[in-house]
Amino acid sequence: MQIEAKARVVEGDIVTMDPARPRAQALAVRGGRLLAVGSRQEAEAAAGPGHERLRWDRGTIVPGLIDTHNHMHWTGIQSRLVDLAGARSIADIQRSVREWAARHPEAPWVTSGTGWHVANLAEQRYPTRQELDAACAERPVYLPRVGHAAVVNSRALQLAGIGAGTPDPEGGKIERDAQGLPNGVLLEPPAFEPVARLVPPPSLADQEGALRDVQATYHAAGLTGIVDPGVTPEIMAVYQNLWARGELSMRSVIMPLADSSLPLEENLARLRNAGLRTGFGDARLKLGGVKLFLDGGASLGTSLMREPYPDERCNCGIQVTPTETFRQIAWQCARQGWSLGVHVVGGKAIDIALDVFAEIDREIPLAPLRFCLIHAYLWPEARNIREARRMGITVATQCSMQYTFGPLLVKRFGTALMATATPVRSWLDGGVVVGGGSDSPVTRFEPLLGLWQARTRRIAGTDEPIGKLQAVSGEEALAMYTRDAAYVAFSEHERGMLRPGLLADWTVLSVDPTTCEAEALADAQVLATAVGGELVHGR
Repeated sequence: MQIEAKARVVEGDIVTMDPARPRAQALAVRGGRLLAVGSRQEAEAAAGPGHERLRWDRGTIVPGLIDTHNHMHWTGIQSRLVDLAGARSIADIQRSVREWAARHPEAPWVTSGTGWHVANLAEQRYPTRQELDAACAERPVYLPRVGHAAVVNSRALQLAGIGAGTPDPEGGKIERDAQGLPNGVLLEPPAFEPVARLVPPPSLADQEGALRDVQATYHAAGLTGIVDPGVTPEIMAVYQNLWARGELSMRSVIMPLADSSLPLEENLARLRNAGLRTGFGDARLKLGGVKLFLDGGASLGTSLMREPYPDERCNCGIQVTPTETFRQIAWQCARQGWSLGVHVVGGKAIDIALDVFAEIDREIPLAPLRFCLIHAYLWPEARNIREARRMGITVATQCSMQYTFGPLLVKRFGTALMATATPVRSWLDGGVVVGGGSDSPVTRFEPLLGLWQARTRRIAGTDEPIGKLQAVSGEEALAMYTRDAAYVAFSEHERGMLRPGLLADWTVLSVDPTTCEAEALADAQVLATAVGGELVHGR
């Protein structure tokens, strides 16, 4: 005989994000789902006799926060690698590499985490292979950065067969010194993947431990769900192993990577033969859309622009995946029932993506598949927004990226142009569903940073807003991390709101994010987080 789980009544100031009942005083929970949302009397009646009680006299309960673009596996792994997040000079990088190599004499490669930034270095440039050789010459060194660049030493270049006669691959760039020799800086995956493939991955046990441990940190930030974009089959196995053991407390939607450095036919065959598609899985672990890179990153000068970069008159960025390759992969996704999330930063990349989408949409309606523009922050035009709305294309945006890279991009493009970057207000006014995220470990994963930046439009290092006209309201910002994030994550039928029948995921914040002054979010705290009605952070 199965014993029914005991019900629980949760009381407090509740923002439901349910348009049918925006506010409530109590929730009734049983078996991981919401029985009732409303008054205390309604919750108690639904819970029945003998229920447990939780009450928050301080703060506001909101639906569990969701990050629609978060490399959680990647973020967790960083703790096992060379940590360059605090590096403020090339000497700091050299010191960190040297010390890590000394502590790990058994490691065949010296590899860093990816969350470090050239803008933070006093020299405002990447280290060269010679500078890395000075820190560690006898073993290969591989320092990836934000998924779009890597710096390597001479030994790594030698092992990968990259030399003076190696041409720039299509969609990538090998930077060179005055003599024409590779200087160790490799831009975009086609350039650095020949090195990356040689790096032994962390052991399965290390990967599982890193993913398991990082979840507690995420829950402490108020997160109950993430979308991890661009995962390999090996990373999928790590997620599945934790899921199978009941150790995946973070609701995870994982996006398989279409690797543009592989032959087109291999990518198409993977889609044809997958036997699965977007949406397969359960409330803890499911498949999202396929992830593909169309261009690079703005901070590296590799995002694909309509006009040359102001400080590089001949550079319009890099198209990582050729248009015809992208077209064929997008068509295959549509035919097989996969959604597709496309990394597009620059305006030209946005144009290409939407042109291909429109071509497909004439034969296969894309609205049910929810194709997605990822990032899309350097100047989408009004026509782009109209087309996205017409086809039901969603946008995964990262306000924390505007905050982090804002100073560098203001210097490069000017304040006037950057005032219209990350145009969340324009996307929303155009009727496009926008999900909030962080791109962790590229930028900080705390959703409170994204909520604050979306409302204030502040960037690092200044108290002045950049583009106040693109700011959103408190309720709109919260929707980006709850109701609309759930839609982008193919999960609106089970989370994103506090409504009877949905999953009992909630976050308790020290302020009401829908009514507080925007600046109050800068000092706000996460008091508790619950997944499936069980507290995973706080009392």
